[in-house]
Parts: sequence; C-alpha cells; structure tokens
Amino acid sequence: MDAKHLSSLWAAPDNSRLTTKQQSFRLPVHVAAKIAALCELYPNKTKTQIVGDLLASALAEMERGLPAAPGAFFTKDENGKALYVAVGIAQDYRNLSNKHFAELERELGNESPQQLFTSQLLVDENAQ
Repeated sequence: MDAKHLSSLWAAPDNSRLTTKQQSFRLPVHVAAKIAALCELYPNKTKTQIVGDLLASALAEMERGLPAAPGAFFTKDENGKALYVAVGIAQDYRNLSNKHFAELERELGNESPQQLFTSQLLVDENAQ
C-alpha cells in the first residue's frame, strides 16, 4: 500500500481484522500531532484504523528496501533472465512474518491459517 493512496483508503469502508491483544507505545510529539490531524480530517476512521493503515504503508515501503541475495536457481523469466530464490534479511523477514501471522491467527481462533507471504521471493543475479 502506498502512502499517497491512504486518503482514498480512509474514505472507503474498513474490513480489517484486529489482534486480540492491544498494542501500546508512546509516540514522538510531532508524530502524535500529525495523527491527531488525520483523525480530525477523517472523523469516520478511528485512530486505530489510521495508525494501522500508516504502519501498513510504511511496512510495505520498508519491505521493498530489504536486502536479498540470490540463492538457489529457481527459473527463468519470460525474457530468459535467471531468477533465484532470495536469501538474506528479506527472506528472513518473510519467514518470521509468516510465523507471527500464524500465531496471531490462532489467537483469533483460526487453527489452520494460511501464510501471509505465500509465494517465493525471487531475485535476479544482480540483487544485493
């Protein structure tokens, strides 16, 4: 999710599911002020929805920047370029996200959760 699309997201109905346990943390004053401004601009959205959407957007951006190196050969793309299974922090992050997602889903009563990341992360030989 790109941050520039949050405004249209917040104008739409919300279908997100929440964790069973509340998360609590303190924010820098300037961040809290900006969140309060967004809450005032979008009164039909809760602070939880706004913060959740902002975090999801920031995480998606962060995920795109995680380093990954080529591991084992996987396949060739439509242009004949070799693709490899990613190894490194990006893949570790995906594995740990799947682990924690499954734990959270079980807390919500889903005994057979699907994975959050279901496909292989593939990179070319130039990945870092």
